[in-house]
Amino acid sequence: MLPNRTIAAISTSQMPAAIGIIRISGPDALPIVQKCLLKKELKHARMHFRTLQDVHGENLDEVMVCYFKAPHSFTGEDSVEIYAHGGPVNLSRILAAVCEAGAFPAEPGEFSKRAFLNGKIDLTQAESIMDIIHAQNETQCREAQRQLSGSVSESVEAMRSSVMSLLCAIEASIDFSSEEELAPLPVERIRTEGQLLLDKIDRMKRAHSQYRASGLRTVFAGRPNAGKSSLFNCLLGHDRAIVTPIAGTTTDTLESQLTIGGKQFCLIDTAGMTESDNPIESIGVTRTRSQLQNADIVILLIDGACADTQILDELLDTPGFEPEEFARNGRLFAVRSKADLDTRPKLPTKLAEFLENLHIPVFDISIVTRQGLKELESAMIQLAERIESNFENVALMTSQRHISHLCDAETALTRAIRALDDEMPAECIASDLHEAANALALITGAIASEDVINEIFSHFCVGK
Repeated sequence: MLPNRTIAAISTSQMPAAIGIIRISGPDALPIVQKCLLKKELKHARMHFRTLQDVHGENLDEVMVCYFKAPHSFTGEDSVEIYAHGGPVNLSRILAAVCEAGAFPAEPGEFSKRAFLNGKIDLTQAESIMDIIHAQNETQCREAQRQLSGSVSESVEAMRSSVMSLLCAIEASIDFSSEEELAPLPVERIRTEGQLLLDKIDRMKRAHSQYRASGLRTVFAGRPNAGKSSLFNCLLGHDRAIVTPIAGTTTDTLESQLTIGGKQFCLIDTAGMTESDNPIESIGVTRTRSQLQNADIVILLIDGACADTQILDELLDTPGFEPEEFARNGRLFAVRSKADLDTRPKLPTKLAEFLENLHIPVFDISIVTRQGLKELESAMIQLAERIESNFENVALMTSQRHISHLCDAETALTRAIRALDDEMPAECIASDLHEAANALALITGAIASEDVINEIFSHFCVGK
């Protein structure tokens, strides 16, 4: 049952600003605001210049007012927005006057919650509002805007529609099973369309992984004292990692966010890869290997002051990390440090051949002179753009809640195809497809418990 009280809140920051907005929504939004206006006439979707007063007749501010008649508003209810001079004191006085005229203070996320309950937006669109507010870079903001426009909703509903179509075909077979002429089970259709859905889910999961909130996971790997922490600090623009001439200074992984050219990266400094009897250093190397297994980009640091080839052996011995695959996808860069030295040994033949055979780009970098940094940053941006282009036609899910339900749908679909291959009864396959459809419906909120809805909107700020 929809709430019938009229709510009001300040919808903009209460820091000093040129303009602040007070939003009012509910069945009595118009008469409540009219009580506070010297001139009371308001037309739908028109901006009006008005003198705003409290209920006692004291002038508060010269404002612009816009009235939106239901259902043509964000919430789907009668709504009024007041555009006043910004600042916490002025906005608080106006909000107090509106509440004194009959409105109730809105709870966090209550406007967006009403928009959802009135069918103006679904849960993915509601969540995208907070994603837009908290976006840390251009990519995140753009993807959140796409989600708000319905890209995720449309994709999920299309998948759910496909599952329901298969389900209808199976249930038709079940319904006719008591007749003399049995309706055939659409085996090939279920297998083919089910696999297409699984492929689409896989791409959506991978897109989410590439554009997680922290950005592309960029791992610095190399031997001790190769210059990993120095490059890490240099790219960030401040000293985040401790740097000393002593090999093995970094004994654990260190993460920090970086935005370059509107692209978000999560830089990960790691312990130098080496064999050691020191238990702390050994744990650090183990963590380095783990980071390599989960990396989106790997930057291999080669010490420019020596002809060490051990890093190649360390890299090739890392379980779960395939340099050839990273190189093939352009996600492995080599950085040779200390380019400012007057003399440097030649790159060892074994290492040079490895880099050349896999077409791995090598950047000569100097932290002292900043040689090669712009070229490296440019390569990182271009790689991020290529990765992004791979998912141009994939609806990007920004929430872990979405991914969790998507994984549930994937599990149910996989089980349905397996049941088909094992010649299980049609009722078993139908049950699995029902489960897949419900998991997809939970993403958009087509089905959702009150507790889930309340939890989602409780994280919104007041006024949204």
